[in-house]
This record gives sequence, structure tokens and C-alpha cells, in this order.
Amino acid sequence: MIRQYREYSSKVDWDDFHKWLLANKSRLHANTMFKRAKEHHRLAFSKELIFMESTRKRQDILKGIALFTRFLDLKYDTEFHYELLKWMKKKDLKWNSAKKQDTYKLAKIIPVESVLERINQLPEKYRIFGLFTLVSGLRTSEAVMAFNNHSSLCNEGVMELFWDRGTKKANSVYCHPQLHDKMNYHVSASRVTKNLNSKILGCEIRYLRKLNYTINATKIDPLLAEFMQGRRGNVSQRHYFLPMMENYKKKWINVWNSIIEQSFENKNS
Repeated sequence: MIRQYREYSSKVDWDDFHKWLLANKSRLHANTMFKRAKEHHRLAFSKELIFMESTRKRQDILKGIALFTRFLDLKYDTEFHYELLKWMKKKDLKWNSAKKQDTYKLAKIIPVESVLERINQLPEKYRIFGLFTLVSGLRTSEAVMAFNNHSSLCNEGVMELFWDRGTKKANSVYCHPQLHDKMNYHVSASRVTKNLNSKILGCEIRYLRKLNYTINATKIDPLLAEFMQGRRGNVSQRHYFLPMMENYKKKWINVWNSIIEQSFENKNS
């Protein structure tokens, strides 16, 4: 079976695989999975993959290889994906990274002040985007889409999204008044990844979402925090949750004012 897998993977058309990913995944995720699969597809069914450290990188490699085997199955009528899942279960390979930390502990390890200090050092274009990602709590791809369509989505300080991508949901988020007038340009996902990588930001950009939840849940309202991160509520429940957005808007602005002002004051000093 391994020999057959290597035979088919050696003759695959990588452009076709990339197009298939783009047709089924967000551009950012598709590009990440394509890169991981192309670089590491040879590791499928290998001891090297079994003994690789359980990190986010291995998690992405596993997902990339899994998508690659699914593509091979569709193209050549094979069963590599099924065999890969059986092999992973037998070798006790998990999809998720073993290194998980509690959200509240993360906030103590990397306080918001440290994150703001790094964001302030970014070029102005990405500093504003970084602040928007922090205050909105959106996933990176969602933040890019919301930022680029801000003028059509923002209605009196509330951005109603109600996006649904399988298990990934985005409901509504606030638009902070100090950022509102500055969000008048577009950003690309690739440039965001380059300008807000962990070496520059001091943490992975997805950590901003965790930090956002911690602040909203502890200083405003836990139920509202879950709703704004897409964990609670759906389109049919918007009549219940949207009034909460209006009721808590002033408090949310005040809480995030004290945080955002640090960024603008430090930048102007």
C-alpha cells in the first residue's frame, strides 16, 4: 500500500490539487494546506511522522497529508485516506497539538500590554488591522474579509456577519469608533501573514482572538463574548442576541477605549 501511495503521489498534478483546495477551502487555509502537503506528503505512513513532536506544525502536516490523500482518492479511485485514518488510529496520532493552554493562563503569560507594544511597531496599515483583529476577536480570514468589506458591513458601530463555514461561525462584532474612519483600505491575507507573523507579533495572530475573549468575558459579559466569537447563537436567534449588542455597546467601547488609547498614545509620543 505504501509503495502504491508513493507511485500515485509521484505523478500527481500539484496545480490540480491546489485548485481543488481553493474550491473547497478559504484561500488562506488552502494555501497553508497546499504548502504542507507538497513539502511533507512523503511522511505519510512513516516513522518520522509518528515520532515528530506534537506541535501546531505537525497538526498542519497531518491535515495537509489527509487532504492530499482525499484528493488522490477522488482522482484515482484509491482508498489512501481511509488507510491513513486507520494508520493514525493504530499509531495513536492525534489531530490536535498536545500543547494546549487555558485561555486565562495565556492572558497572564502574554498580557495585552505586550501585544499592543508589538502591534505599535507594525507599519500603519497593519497596525490598524492588528488592532481591529484584537478588538473584534475574529479569526484571521474572517478579519481580513470583514476589514475589506467594512464600509458595507458596519452599521452604527455593529458589523452583522452571520457567516457559516461548517463548524466555523461568525455572528456579529463591534466596530470601535477609534478605528472606524481608519479602515478605508484593503489588506491581503498573504501580506497579513507576512506582517503579523509570530516573530514580529510576539505570538501567533490567532492568540489575539483568545485575548479578545478573555477581556470581553471578564470585563463585559461571558454570553456576549461567546456570541461575538461565533460559539453561541445562529441566524434564527439574532433577534435575541442583537439587542445585547446595542445594550452592551457603550460598555464595550469604554473597556476597549482604555486599551486602544494605549496604542494611539504610544504611537504619538
